[in-house]
Amino acid sequence: MATEVLHAPARCTTWEYEWSLPAKLEEILRRSGVSAMVTPGEYVAVKLHLGSEGAFRTIRPVFVRKVVEAIRSAGGIPFVTDTTRIPGLEYLEVAAANGYSHLTCGAPIIMADGIFGRDVVRVPLGEGAPVAEMGVASAIYHAGAMVVLTHCKGHIGPGYGGAIKNVAFGGVGRRTQDDGVNRGHLHSVENLPPAWNPRLCTFCERCAAVCPINAIEIEKTVSLKVNEGVCDRCGRCVRICHEEGGALSMPISEEVFARGMVEAARAVLSTFAAGKVLYLNFLQELQPECDCMPVADVPVMQDQGILAGLDIVAVETATLDLLDAAPPLPQSKAEDAGIGEAGDVLGRINQRRTRLPLEYAAALGLGESAHRLVTIHSKRRSKVGKPPREHRR
Repeated sequence: MATEVLHAPARCTTWEYEWSLPAKLEEILRRSGVSAMVTPGEYVAVKLHLGSEGAFRTIRPVFVRKVVEAIRSAGGIPFVTDTTRIPGLEYLEVAAANGYSHLTCGAPIIMADGIFGRDVVRVPLGEGAPVAEMGVASAIYHAGAMVVLTHCKGHIGPGYGGAIKNVAFGGVGRRTQDDGVNRGHLHSVENLPPAWNPRLCTFCERCAAVCPINAIEIEKTVSLKVNEGVCDRCGRCVRICHEEGGALSMPISEEVFARGMVEAARAVLSTFAAGKVLYLNFLQELQPECDCMPVADVPVMQDQGILAGLDIVAVETATLDLLDAAPPLPQSKAEDAGIGEAGDVLGRINQRRTRLPLEYAAALGLGESAHRLVTIHSKRRSKVGKPPREHRR
């Protein structure tokens, strides 16, 4: 029997709270079985991307708080978490500036891999994976359950950044316990920093400016050096240099990237018992780039609401199905790319096969693409006592 995926559309056409998106999220949390998933007294990770300085199109704290309240009502002890991408204390400051705090979310905000990004537990990856093992963030590794809140958007690697990307890159530590490269292996399987081609370099210095850990040193018109010991292999400098001419490169095939990402997600999820991870995909402010970047471009498609389920492949499939049907928005990167009709807008913008990671995930047993979509239009009861309408397909 196909798994059930719940969908709360973004549109609200009735002037009652029960028909609002926060209220529909409450209904999703009730219907998705949070109370059955959470064991009283256990720590529950609420995993989401906390944004970057300049990247503000992340999940609004009001939705995070609804999840926290549902976990606490079930007897769990929630904590909101992500892993470090910049030094941990600086990331917590960025999170606070973006609206994430104990006060707004209703639970502590912590770095799952510690403030130095080295608090990890090594987990072996599967046979044929690009790397042998990955350090899973210890707070996620030891948590009894997890709710994955994903802001869906574009991504230069897989084309689409969803729950698989969130779990893979956000569930593993930035570094190893001995301060070696960890997450960066997913971007550079040979563990090499970006290579510099001086013939193509314009010394614009944008690569150094975008590096979150100051790993690039430039002597104007003379040399550029990437500090190999400091570099996390995140690839942001390569991304911005690609726009300027390609003096920095860190080649990795689409297939290797997708396989490594899925293997890392499998490593993270292997630390949880069956049925202990709930996925909530927020199809809101669908920007073309990852929230790691220091900017947030305008959305390329209209909001499509919230999806939820216990099968990561089913939820991701339902997400891409909805996005495939959404027409591109004008005055956006979609229009810049000449995209005028619906159909894999993010994949066409980023020139990637957005369903490739889902194929790997299904093949590796993380879930199945087949699902039943149940659309929830309102909370269980409105103020006038009407039951919610739902549509199955």
